[in-house]
Amino acid sequence: MSGSSTSYRIRQGDTLGAIARRNNTTVDALARANNIRDPDRIIAGKTLTIPGARDGFEAANAPRPRPRPEGLQTGGGQRRDSFEAGTSQAGMAQGVTPAGTASVSGTQNGYRNIDLTAFRQGGTNSESAIIVGTSEGNRTPSGGFTASFGGHTDPGNAKHNRGSFSYQGTGANSPAEADALWNRELGGVTPRYEAAARRAGLDPNNALLASTFYDLHTQSPRAAQNFVNRELPRLAQDPRGVTPEALIDARVNAFRNDAGVVRAAGFGHSETRLRADQTRRETALVSALDARGYRDGGTTSATPAEVPLPRPRPENLTSGTTALPAEVPIPRPRPENLTSGTTTAAESATPTDFNDTAVIAPAADRPAVQTNAKWISQYDGTQVERAGDVACFRAVEAMAAQSGVTVTGPGSRIQVATGDDPNGGVTVDRAAAQRGRDYIDSQLDAGKPVGVGVNHRPGRNSDNVDGITDHFVLITGRGVDEQGRTYYTFHDPATNHRDRGADTNANNRFYVDQDSGKMYREGPTSGSVVQRHFEVTMVRPNA
Repeated sequence: MSGSSTSYRIRQGDTLGAIARRNNTTVDALARANNIRDPDRIIAGKTLTIPGARDGFEAANAPRPRPRPEGLQTGGGQRRDSFEAGTSQAGMAQGVTPAGTASVSGTQNGYRNIDLTAFRQGGTNSESAIIVGTSEGNRTPSGGFTASFGGHTDPGNAKHNRGSFSYQGTGANSPAEADALWNRELGGVTPRYEAAARRAGLDPNNALLASTFYDLHTQSPRAAQNFVNRELPRLAQDPRGVTPEALIDARVNAFRNDAGVVRAAGFGHSETRLRADQTRRETALVSALDARGYRDGGTTSATPAEVPLPRPRPENLTSGTTALPAEVPIPRPRPENLTSGTTTAAESATPTDFNDTAVIAPAADRPAVQTNAKWISQYDGTQVERAGDVACFRAVEAMAAQSGVTVTGPGSRIQVATGDDPNGGVTVDRAAAQRGRDYIDSQLDAGKPVGVGVNHRPGRNSDNVDGITDHFVLITGRGVDEQGRTYYTFHDPATNHRDRGADTNANNRFYVDQDSGKMYREGPTSGSVVQRHFEVTMVRPNA
């Protein structure tokens, strides 16, 4: 391959991983070529040098990895069957399935399937926080807290960690906020994991496989990319199946470069130390999953005595209690557990919780581009004509009017969604999705909000012109979060709770899926609309 370099100007919404994939290179190669210290933080408008595409991060003449031998060993011997932690695609196989398996039903390892969205819901109370937190050493399988949950210093990089996931980023003023932020991050990387698992013939909803991916992404996002791109197809071919032993090997291999050498600075690039850590983490996941009843026919009893719990971090050795420190507030109940009001999903087009009085703290950051539209409830008869369950579009019109904007009818729409995805959500026309986003950007830059349709439930909706749209919201602003991702704030009229529906709610943000181009908001597939998973279906231009 060529060793020449080109340049690229970073656009809003870009990630280093996406840029690397488009240019047939790797995250680490880009980071080295541009002196980027934190690959998760890049700045729109800056110009990157794109190094010549190579097989890995080492010299162009580095030896290619040898195929994995038939008889895999689980010991610490050197393997040459995987690559450096980054975004190398060299080992990605399309449509690979285990022998004798025709579909994703091949992931049979004794663990049941889970709803990945529900698994991440509830912040500190979520199953993902408890299970991955057990691996991190901040939680116990029963859902309890260790002394490190409230905050501690990471022994590897000396950064301050807080919460179940040992969050090190900004924008979190408490462990509960840190857990909510990281669950949102896990939601952002889930679609690519799901697609890769299905291509490999594995079931992405398998509790052990999904927990391993979430845990590895929490420890090292770049290693998790290699796990998705290269190790999932190999797991599908592993005669042991998707077992803890096979997953430990896959985790270790995710830290290898294209020459098969372990690259893990936090462990001194020592395979022995890395394997010990990956074994400890996977064992902790098994411990938590077993204790919480995720085995088929399993139990919710205490952790089996023969499964060792993760060793405490060095800074926790002086603590002898697993109780939550007094200064750390107990997280509020999950929003999806709030009791329903007078309408339910079966009774109305817009299930709404009229008793919702939860305290919704405003987002710590605000978008750089922001309009002046005020939030209006679709149940406010003083401002919305024929207010009620099916008045969402009229509420969007009323909100837009405050900014001097008239939202056009369906005949002028930019139709983004092409149909319902059988796996949930919608399929989209990528070109139309880009046109819709370009239009939204142009209007926001001019100080004008934009009304959009969204899908929030499976099945076709005959109530709207496209047969797909379930609801309408008003996009009010655009910003970039602490992870460098572009987001779009929106007002949701489907509630009487101003703080829940307004764009100040950190949950009222659309992100852009880099693979499909669709705009989405993470959330459950049931319960009140203002908390559900949204995917943009159409854009209604302004008159």
